Amino acid sequence: MALAIKKTLAFFMMIFAFQVSFATVYKVGDSAGWTLPIIGHVNYTDWASNKTFRLGDILLFTYKNQFHNVEQVTQKNYASCIATSPIASYSSGNDSITLKTIGRKYFICGTPGHCQLGQKFGINVTAIRHAASGTTV
Repeated sequence: MALAIKKTLAFFMMIFAFQVSFATVYKVGDSAGWTLPIIGHVNYTDWASNKTFRLGDILLFTYKNQFHNVEQVTQKNYASCIATSPIASYSSGNDSITLKTIGRKYFICGTPGHCQLGQKFGINVTAIRHAASGTTV
Protein backbone atom coordinates (compact mmCIF):
# COMPACT_ATOMS: atom_id res chain seq x y z
CA MET A 1 0.00 0.00 0.00
CA ALA A 2 2.80 2.43 0.93
CA LEU A 3 4.58 1.69 -2.36
CA ALA A 4 1.43 2.51 -4.35
CA ILE A 5 1.07 5.83 -2.50
CA LYS A 6 4.73 6.68 -3.13
CA LYS A 7 4.37 5.88 -6.85
CA THR A 8 1.22 8.00 -7.12
CA LEU A 9 2.86 10.89 -5.30
CA ALA A 10 5.96 10.65 -7.51
CA PHE A 11 3.75 10.66 -10.62
CA PHE A 12 1.90 13.83 -9.54
CA MET A 13 5.16 15.55 -8.61
CA MET A 14 6.56 14.74 -12.05
CA ILE A 15 3.44 16.11 -13.79
CA PHE A 16 3.54 19.29 -11.67
CA ALA A 17 7.25 19.83 -12.42
CA PHE A 18 6.59 19.31 -16.14
CA GLN A 19 3.74 21.84 -16.13
CA VAL A 20 5.74 24.42 -14.18
CA SER A 21 8.47 24.17 -16.82
CA PHE A 22 5.98 25.80 -19.19
CA ALA A 23 5.44 28.73 -16.82
CA THR A 24 5.74 32.25 -18.14
CA VAL A 25 7.89 34.70 -16.19
CA TYR A 26 6.44 38.21 -16.26
CA LYS A 27 8.78 41.03 -15.29
CA VAL A 28 6.37 43.48 -13.68
CA GLY A 29 6.52 46.79 -15.57
CA ASP A 30 8.82 45.27 -18.20
CA SER A 31 11.99 47.37 -18.55
CA ALA A 32 10.73 49.98 -16.05
CA GLY A 33 10.44 47.39 -13.28
CA TRP A 34 8.49 48.16 -10.09
CA THR A 35 8.75 51.91 -9.53
CA LEU A 36 6.64 55.03 -9.37
CA PRO A 37 4.71 55.26 -12.65
CA ILE A 38 5.77 58.88 -13.18
CA ILE A 39 9.45 57.84 -12.97
CA GLY A 40 9.23 54.61 -14.98
CA HIS A 41 6.64 55.90 -17.46
CA VAL A 42 4.57 52.79 -16.92
CA ASN A 43 0.89 52.21 -16.21
CA TYR A 44 0.73 48.95 -14.24
CA THR A 45 -2.99 48.46 -14.90
CA ASP A 46 -2.36 48.68 -18.64
CA TRP A 47 0.73 46.47 -18.29
CA ALA A 48 -1.32 43.70 -16.66
CA SER A 49 -4.44 44.09 -18.83
CA ASN A 50 -2.97 42.57 -22.01
CA LYS A 51 -1.56 39.44 -20.37
CA THR A 52 -3.05 36.07 -19.48
CA PHE A 53 -1.80 34.85 -16.12
CA ARG A 54 -2.01 31.12 -15.39
CA LEU A 55 -1.24 28.83 -12.47
CA GLY A 56 2.51 28.33 -12.22
CA ASP A 57 3.39 31.61 -13.93
CA ILE A 58 5.84 33.84 -12.11
CA LEU A 59 5.71 37.57 -11.37
CA LEU A 60 9.19 39.05 -11.10
CA PHE A 61 9.31 42.35 -9.22
CA THR A 62 12.60 44.26 -9.57
CA TYR A 63 12.97 47.50 -7.63
CA LYS A 64 15.16 49.51 -5.27
CA ASN A 65 14.16 48.11 -1.89
CA GLN A 66 15.17 51.27 -0.05
CA PHE A 67 12.24 53.01 -1.79
CA HIS A 68 9.67 50.31 -2.62
CA ASN A 69 8.23 46.97 -1.57
CA VAL A 70 5.50 44.62 -2.77
CA GLU A 71 2.35 43.90 -0.79
CA GLN A 72 -0.24 41.38 -1.91
CA VAL A 73 -3.54 42.69 -0.56
CA THR A 74 -7.27 42.08 -0.62
CA GLN A 75 -9.48 43.72 -3.25
CA LYS A 76 -10.81 46.13 -0.62
CA ASN A 77 -7.33 47.18 0.49
CA TYR A 78 -6.25 47.47 -3.15
CA ALA A 79 -9.10 49.86 -3.91
CA SER A 80 -8.26 51.96 -0.84
CA CYS A 81 -4.45 51.61 -1.11
CA ILE A 82 -4.23 50.17 2.39
CA ALA A 83 -1.00 48.23 2.96
CA THR A 84 -1.72 47.15 6.54
CA SER A 85 -2.48 43.44 7.08
CA PRO A 86 -1.24 42.27 3.67
CA ILE A 87 -1.74 38.72 2.47
CA ALA A 88 2.00 38.60 1.74
CA SER A 89 4.90 41.09 1.87
CA TYR A 90 8.10 41.20 -0.15
CA SER A 91 11.05 43.54 0.20
CA SER A 92 14.17 41.99 -1.37
CA GLY A 93 14.16 44.18 -4.47
CA ASN A 94 14.14 41.06 -6.64
CA ASP A 95 11.01 39.13 -5.70
CA SER A 96 9.81 36.12 -7.64
CA ILE A 97 6.18 35.24 -6.89
CA THR A 98 4.75 32.00 -8.28
CA LEU A 99 1.01 32.13 -8.92
CA LYS A 100 -0.31 29.10 -7.03
CA THR A 101 -4.08 29.64 -6.92
CA ILE A 102 -6.69 30.77 -9.42
CA GLY A 103 -8.68 33.98 -9.01
CA ARG A 104 -8.04 37.67 -8.56
CA LYS A 105 -4.73 38.84 -7.03
CA TYR A 106 -3.87 42.42 -6.07
CA PHE A 107 -0.44 43.98 -5.61
CA ILE A 108 0.54 47.41 -4.33
CA CYS A 109 3.64 49.22 -3.16
CA GLY A 110 3.29 49.72 0.59
CA THR A 111 5.46 52.85 0.72
CA PRO A 112 3.14 55.71 1.76
CA GLY A 113 1.69 57.50 -1.27
CA HIS A 114 3.06 55.13 -3.92
CA CYS A 115 -0.13 53.14 -4.42
CA GLN A 116 -2.14 56.36 -4.72
CA LEU A 117 0.28 57.43 -7.47
CA GLY A 118 -0.50 54.23 -9.44
CA GLN A 119 2.07 51.72 -8.22
CA LYS A 120 -0.49 48.93 -8.09
CA PHE A 121 -2.24 46.39 -10.29
CA GLY A 122 -4.68 43.50 -10.14
CA ILE A 123 -4.65 40.31 -12.18
CA ASN A 124 -6.82 37.28 -12.75
CA VAL A 125 -5.08 33.91 -12.53
CA THR A 126 -6.66 31.16 -14.63
CA ALA A 127 -6.22 27.41 -15.01
CA ILE A 128 -2.99 25.56 -15.74
CA ARG A 129 -1.60 24.75 -19.17
CA HIS A 130 -1.86 21.19 -20.41
CA ALA A 131 1.77 20.10 -20.52
CA ALA A 132 1.59 18.08 -23.74
CA SER A 133 -0.21 20.52 -26.01
CA GLY A 134 0.22 23.94 -24.42
CA THR A 135 -3.56 24.31 -24.12
CA THR A 136 -5.30 25.12 -20.86
CA VAL A 137 -7.47 22.89 -18.72
